[in-house]
Amino acid sequence: MADSRPMPPADHRAVLADAAGDLGFLRQLGDDHLVLHRPAAAANILIVTFEMLDVTRARDGGLPLSTGLARERGWATLDVLAEGRTWFRDEAVIDFFDGLTYDGFFDDFDSVIFVGGGMGAYGAAAFSVSAPGATVFLMQPYATLARDVTPWERRFRSAWSLPFGPRYGNAARMIDAARRVYVVTDPTEVADAMHASLFNADHVVRLPAPHAGSDIQRRIESTGALGRLIVEAETGTLDPARFARIWRTRRQDATWVRGLMRKVERMDRPFLSALVAGHMVRQGGFPAAHRRLNAALSQLSAEGRAAPAHLHPTPPPDNPRPLLAGE
Repeated sequence: MADSRPMPPADHRAVLADAAGDLGFLRQLGDDHLVLHRPAAAANILIVTFEMLDVTRARDGGLPLSTGLARERGWATLDVLAEGRTWFRDEAVIDFFDGLTYDGFFDDFDSVIFVGGGMGAYGAAAFSVSAPGATVFLMQPYATLARDVTPWERRFRSAWSLPFGPRYGNAARMIDAARRVYVVTDPTEVADAMHASLFNADHVVRLPAPHAGSDIQRRIESTGALGRLIVEAETGTLDPARFARIWRTRRQDATWVRGLMRKVERMDRPFLSALVAGHMVRQGGFPAAHRRLNAALSQLSAEGRAAPAHLHPTPPPDNPRPLLAGE
């Protein structure tokens, strides 16, 4: 995802309308949602995505996450975009999917895959019931925010008043008609793991992503692996072992490694800190990596504990760049 400033909403809407072209459509759903449909010549696969508009605007080109696959694979796309944390609980969105089902829209495709992360994963799972036999790929899904189902969920209080039902309500129950469901979750994030546990059926494939953090979709996108994962989910070749191999690309993602470094430091685990900092140094890490490695090795020495055999104190690089906030 791009680090540049998001484009203004008016400019972004023009970009989306241009992407729809003459054969597709960009439609307003209620006050807070847009839906973009981009058909493709002879396409027999449809990808349906859900995400927040501020995420879309921040992405390079301002287009939904389905764009790359549409270009590379010739897939048709249907993207539901929310202005803010609506959780897609708008009657206009519900009516739209009712209409698609009534019109047999999904029947025109041999394969349909619903994709989303976080709030978008909730939407993807909840509305996947409108296309029985679809594949569902969820990153960090939430089952529902209904207080009687998830009373332990203390986040997202502004959404507690939304009606999570009676239709398309509990996303964990809406996946029963899917062909396959893939659930990517960080098991070290307790509340997220509790939501993921509610997606419990024989056709659910759990894909653990330890230490992925609070925004798994962003992490996976930043590694460049998201498209490959979605393709393998659609073909049915994705399994936990295959996911683990692809997920190893995160080790080259500097943002993920820095986040892991901060996490192990909060745990006060100097041995682990030394391992992570040593990896950062080997990857040409920032001066902060050298400092953290040396600090972890010093702590281990002071405590009379052995350090990882291959690690030794290192001098900072010559001509270090200015430090960034948090380093």
